[in-house]
Amino acid sequence: MASHRKMDLTQGVIPIQIIQFMTPLAVTFVTQILFHAADVIVVGRFAADAEHAVAAIGGSAPVISILISIFLGMGAGVSVTVARFMGARDYRNVSRAVHSSLVLGLVCGVFILTVGLLFGRTAFHLLRVPESIMEDALAYFFVVLWGMPAVVIYAFGCCVLRSVGKPDLPMVILCTSGVVNVVLNILFVTLFKMDILGVAYATITAQFLSLVLVLGALHRSHGSYRFFFCKLFRIDLAILGKVCYNGFPAGLQSGCFAISSLLVAHANNDFGPGAIAATTVVGFAAGGLINSIANAQHQTAITFTGQNAGAKKKARILKGLFWNIGYALFVGISLGWLARFTLDFWLPRCVKNPSAEMLEFARIRATLQLLPGFLFMILDVLSGTLRGLGYSVMPTAISIFGICIFRVFWVFCLFPHFPKNYWILIMNFPASYLLTSAILGLTLWRALKKLPGSSAGRG
Repeated sequence: MASHRKMDLTQGVIPIQIIQFMTPLAVTFVTQILFHAADVIVVGRFAADAEHAVAAIGGSAPVISILISIFLGMGAGVSVTVARFMGARDYRNVSRAVHSSLVLGLVCGVFILTVGLLFGRTAFHLLRVPESIMEDALAYFFVVLWGMPAVVIYAFGCCVLRSVGKPDLPMVILCTSGVVNVVLNILFVTLFKMDILGVAYATITAQFLSLVLVLGALHRSHGSYRFFFCKLFRIDLAILGKVCYNGFPAGLQSGCFAISSLLVAHANNDFGPGAIAATTVVGFAAGGLINSIANAQHQTAITFTGQNAGAKKKARILKGLFWNIGYALFVGISLGWLARFTLDFWLPRCVKNPSAEMLEFARIRATLQLLPGFLFMILDVLSGTLRGLGYSVMPTAISIFGICIFRVFWVFCLFPHFPKNYWILIMNFPASYLLTSAILGLTLWRALKKLPGSSAGRG
């Protein structure tokens, strides 16, 4: 896996190279989603009131997402800063960047914890989380909240490992902590009958285990990125500024996406626990799979386009774009249809004895969110290609407009005319995907026209 960082994408058979590069990324992202879904599946199968428990976890998810997304997005700044110093063989500043980034992660994590403790309950009421699940949702939220410092530091540490060419270590750490999480989930819920609190305690245990493992991996390293506790307080403000400068656009985009999801959740919660439980299960069990592969395609498009833009191989960029979109169509349509038309089979196996109301909400959600999932994959390919060409701000601005601002308009201006129609609410997903893809496609077409023509290379 470490060899992917050195993979030369400027020559060779394009469709094979894209698959070789994308597959390990997709496996990593999918594995991460599956471990997160374990919380939902375990309580869905073994909790005393399965649908209620799943809805409680789902009710807390938007608040957790809005608190953490901006800071996790800033991990891109850690990756870029460390990678640039490594490329320049500036090993002294590599060490400073590593330790400054980890301190930043601690500060961000403590900030998230503090804000959550102060305003968490208020946020749940503003989201109109149903009273029937309010206390359980808050109980889960406040336990998991204490793991936020560990989550951010772990994420920044993984960014360091990937940027120095060791993407295999984050995968090993993820699998180790994920297995522990699943085992503890089953133990606490089935043996000790702790239901939602059991899942929360298992999650926070896995989060701190991830923190210990990533710091241990950095400490055992022999390069300039080796971690020493004694260097944690030697913060380089200039380097910290570079990390924030490079990471803020990605963090801003992640935060805006979380806000738009929060607004949709605000309206979704009015439909009751059945809609919340359906959203949780469909989102984790199937939507997360599509999002994970889309993320892998996004990273692949950035790297493939960036290398070939540097080599001035416009023809390969166009062929790579063609193949990436082709894969998005094939995988997205296949997964979307499979997930939707087998929903009545797999959903009862995630949540025992689901109500007829929950099943109906899940069918609507799957139809309008999973079937058009290929649009989301194409969106990520287009934005990744633009970023690979050197346009970093443009795809962020387009995504904020097409996803975030458009959804705000949909929820507050269009949906109020149909307040009881769940179809209209969820229709915002395919509509926003289509709008954003169209604008990104037009922008990319204009950007590609500006590229000078050159040799195609093999493809």
